[in-house]
This record gives sequence, C-alpha cells and structure tokens, in this order.
Amino acid sequence: MSTAGRSRLHAWAGLDRRVWDMAIARAVNTMGMSLVMSFLGIYVVEERGYAAWLYGLCALGANVGQSLAQAWAGELSDRIGRRPLITGSLVLRAGVIALLGVQVLLDAPLWSLALNFVASSALRGGFEPVAYALVSDVCAPHQRIAAFGLQRMGTNLGWAMGPALGGLLTWFLPYGVVFFIAGAGLLAAAWVTTRVPESRAPTTDAPRVRLSEAFRDALAQPALVALLVASFLYSLVHTQLFSTFSIYMAEQLGLSKLGIGLLYMLNGLGVLLLQVPAIGMIRRLGLHRALVIAGVLFAAGFLVVGAAGGFAVAAIAIGVITCAEVLFAPAHQTAAAETGDAARRGRTFGVVGFCQMLGVACAPLLGGILFDQIGDHHLWMWGVIATLALGLAGVLAVFGALHRRTAGDRAETAG
Repeated sequence: MSTAGRSRLHAWAGLDRRVWDMAIARAVNTMGMSLVMSFLGIYVVEERGYAAWLYGLCALGANVGQSLAQAWAGELSDRIGRRPLITGSLVLRAGVIALLGVQVLLDAPLWSLALNFVASSALRGGFEPVAYALVSDVCAPHQRIAAFGLQRMGTNLGWAMGPALGGLLTWFLPYGVVFFIAGAGLLAAAWVTTRVPESRAPTTDAPRVRLSEAFRDALAQPALVALLVASFLYSLVHTQLFSTFSIYMAEQLGLSKLGIGLLYMLNGLGVLLLQVPAIGMIRRLGLHRALVIAGVLFAAGFLVVGAAGGFAVAAIAIGVITCAEVLFAPAHQTAAAETGDAARRGRTFGVVGFCQMLGVACAPLLGGILFDQIGDHHLWMWGVIATLALGLAGVLAVFGALHRRTAGDRAETAG
C-alpha cells in the first residue's frame, strides 16, 4: 500500500467510534430505503399510469416537508441533544414505510400515497442534519473530510446493495411486500444508533426553536448564503439521478428494473472504490477547488446521459457522476461545518439541509416536466440539467472567494 493510502487509513483509524457507528447506520438505512424508493417513480408512472409531472408534484410536497423538518430538527438538536432525534425518527419512519407498502399492495389512490410519502420524508428530516452535526461535534477540524467521506461511503454501500436487491426482489415478490423489508432495515439502523453516546449535553434553559432566527442568522453571512444556493443547485441536479433517470432509462432506453438496479449498484460500488483516493485529492486540491471541479464533472456526466443509447454508455455516465459525488459530498459537509457558528452546528446543518431538500423537492417536478415536454430529445433534456450543474460550479467558486475572505477576517480579528 502507498504512503498516501496508509495515511488515509490512519486518519480513519483515529476517528471517534461514533463516526463509524453513524456510517453503519447510514448504510443499513440507505439499503433499506433504496430497496423501494428507487422504483417508486416507475410504479407511479408505468404501473399506475399517472403522468410523470404528477409524481414530480408528489415528490415536491414530500421533500418540502423534509426541508422544513430538517431546519427544525437541526435547531432542536442544539437544544435537546442529537441522539433522541436520530433514533426516534428512524423508528417512526419504519412504521410509515410499512404502511406505504400496504397502500401499494391495495393500489391506493395517488393522493393517499402522497400523504404517506410526505410523512416518510419529514421523518427523514429528523435524521440527516442531526447525524451530520453529531459527526462534526466529535471530530477535530483536520478529521472532517475523512469523517464525512466515511459517511458518504456508508450511504453508498447501501446504494450499492439496495436497488439491485430491490430489482431482484420485485421479480418474485409484489412491490408492496418489499416495503416491509425496507421497514426492517430502518429498525436495524435505529438499533445501531441506540449504542451511540450523545455528543452534546441537553440545554434545557435554551430558548425554544425559532426557524426565523436561524434563517436571519444565515442570511447575515455572505459565505453561508453562497453555500445555501450551491446546496440547492446541487440537489436540483444530483437528484435527477434518483428520480428522472430511472423513468428515462425505463421508458426511453427500455432498460429493465434489474438493469436500472445494476446501474445504481455501479454508482454505489464506485463510491466505495473512489472515496478513499478522493479524500486525498480533496486535500491536495483544497476544499474550494475540489467543489468547483465536482460541479464541472456533474455537468459532463449528465451530458453523457443524454448521449446514452443503452446500458454501456449509461454506465460511463454513472462513472463520471460518481467521480463528482465523491469529491463533492465530503467537501460540502466540511464546508458547512467550517462556515457556520461552531456553537450552533445543528442550526447550520439544519439550514443547509433545508436548502438541499428544497432542491430535492423541486428536482422530480423539474425532471418530470422536462421528460414530458422534451424527453424524446435526449441531449436537449439532459443538457438543461448539465447547464444547471455549470451554474453550481460558478456559485461554488463564489463561495470559495467569500469563505477565504471570511477566514482571513477572522484571523485578523483573532490576531
């Protein structure tokens, strides 16, 4: 093994055990959810016959609910601690997902599926920003890129296994039954988090949660504003991979669910293989340059999607997008940890998560409209997504300049 490889593994070995436990919880949670959520759009559009834009509208409502929940949960975790929200949200979401499976088995109307979809997404909002805040709490600044890279690997280990297994299960099980298996995965993830010691003592004398104050504080920091805009654009672009992409591959290119599941497996395996060298590359390039390069790679990857005529070229596109992911994810979370108030990390991750989920909320609707209107013009459709990715790169360049200026001002004040 090279000296650089040994150095990165040594950095992981020095991480607090809670970082590893949260990565394991993410892997189990993501595997369970990706068994079913990767194919929900196909179920609604292909099997139930609803228009793609209607599925996009349902996803919009669900993810707006999650965005609000993330802002609220991040702020609340600064007051009551991290673990109650992390474990409780996973347990409750397991029940909601099982109920959604019952609805699918009964061919429930779309409005009822949408209501449960909103509940599931809102409960996810109790996990994401709080888990990232916990990881940030227990890491020294120089450990954060490695720690957040490990979280990304946990997520993608789940993605490497979940969609392919889900596609296989739907060959001999009704789609609704697979939701019960997903619920069991959420309960397993919740069990993992029960052994995670709290990273922050509850502050019962703190004021009640005020989202308006959290947003006013964020808007007063130019670097954080740029990061929030970038977070929105990133999710608007990246979520196309998990919403419009599957519908497009099925209807325009004729890929089977198993084939689509294998593409998602390639994405997950790619992250597992590339995340370790990507951590070293981020350190060599610097945080700001790595973020900009990731935006450009997203643009290139989605252009290749538009040029794909089958599985092989689609797999190349997945490879390029995966390279962008492994650079962006740990660098973005590290940027969030370094940009906000160290005493209110839950608040910072909450508002960043809010903007990310707004992007996730809008992405299926945008993708659905593009698919319905220009889906037959492959390069035009995916060219729109690539253009948004180039916009992301530009905003990240602005963030880098503002973040460096802010860091310089803080250094002068401290001196």
